[in-house]
Amino acid sequence: MQTIAAISTPVGAGAIGIVRISGDDALSVASKVFVAGRLIDLKDAVPNMMYYGTATVGGISDKCLGVYFKAPKTYTGEDIFEIHCHGGIRIVNEILKGCIEAGARAADKGEFTKRAFLNGKLALSDAEAVISMINAESEAQLKASYRSMTGALSKSVFAFEEKLLDAIATMEAALDYPEEMEEESRRVAKDTVNGLCEELEKLLSTAKTGSYVKQGIDVAIVGIANVGKSSTLNALTGKDRAIVTDVAGTTRDSLEERIEADGILLNLIDTAGIRETEDKVEKLGVIRSREIAKNSDVVLFITEAGRELCDEENKILDALKGANLLFVFNKDDKPHAKDDREGVFISAKKGEGIDLLKRAIVDKVIDEKIDFSGNIVTDSRHYDALRRAYFSLTQARNGFDEEPAECLLVDMRDAYSALGEITGNTADENIVNAIFSKFCLGK
Repeated sequence: MQTIAAISTPVGAGAIGIVRISGDDALSVASKVFVAGRLIDLKDAVPNMMYYGTATVGGISDKCLGVYFKAPKTYTGEDIFEIHCHGGIRIVNEILKGCIEAGARAADKGEFTKRAFLNGKLALSDAEAVISMINAESEAQLKASYRSMTGALSKSVFAFEEKLLDAIATMEAALDYPEEMEEESRRVAKDTVNGLCEELEKLLSTAKTGSYVKQGIDVAIVGIANVGKSSTLNALTGKDRAIVTDVAGTTRDSLEERIEADGILLNLIDTAGIRETEDKVEKLGVIRSREIAKNSDVVLFITEAGRELCDEENKILDALKGANLLFVFNKDDKPHAKDDREGVFISAKKGEGIDLLKRAIVDKVIDEKIDFSGNIVTDSRHYDALRRAYFSLTQARNGFDEEPAECLLVDMRDAYSALGEITGNTADENIVNAIFSKFCLGK
């Protein structure tokens, strides 16, 4: 494959800019741009050692650092050379231009990681975890992505593939010698399929939590006008995000903010106060509030501590039947606010009870502490492949007593193909290209 080069740091002014070169001619390309002060020839560079030198391209020179990584013990599995120059749009672009003029090709999006996959350094799911780490916004996202990137999921799926492939091979061999081998091969294959069904069922059960880890928890803040919905949003975010007044109907459209609680993203949506109104704009806001509430993971129903629910609030609760409601009793600091109802008691104005509220939101959808030492399915593509593999294996499991071996093998091969879409063993070119197109240049 042709040697490639790209800028691996964000475009713009900064302390350091990095130009990465990968391929068989990485040293040759780098030597035409970078001269190390201590070396006569860059080909004598000791791997993994930084060299101080000068990058010269056209009329521009810069004092830089250069480092050589020798194949195959590199990220891509190929020779890599990196030039660490001063950050700046013009400097790094000129050095990249010099590398291309020296024989390298400009890298496509994600091409360094794609080469790592093609050269057997990463499974396909490991490569996908790289971009998940880059895009992680919460502690939970980062932990789950890191575990996947280090091969935890791919190792499990590789093990599933190996067991299934052995069972398939045994069943196929028995087709040639049915009288001698069929009974034993069926017994072995049935045990394997039963075991894999259990493993896949366990893995698939993590997907719901995994979706919250990756996407966050959608939280709608609802209630009648003037109960403190906007004040609650401001208290949760720690800033004056929403306008707070004594005038009913101040919030006419939804406001969205993201915060982190116990490592999980909370996607907060402050909705318009739900009430009967003749104002056309406010009425549209009320309609939208109801829709947002129905589609949220958690609905914070804000009311006032120390008073019974009014008729309007009871109507809202009737409209939200089936929603995952968490009652939040605001204005708990007032003298009349004695209350023993079930829910979370806060004073949005004083910021009291807010940490408790954050934990209660997470606990409302995630039953127990997330175990990041185990596998968690966070990617919808992985979930779909695992679900299809599980379906095919259950089809085979249910047919072992009656179906001919040829039919069982069809289901088992389908399951193997689905699992291979995760590791990359059976992923077609379109899937691979679609995954790496999501990467940034230089990664």
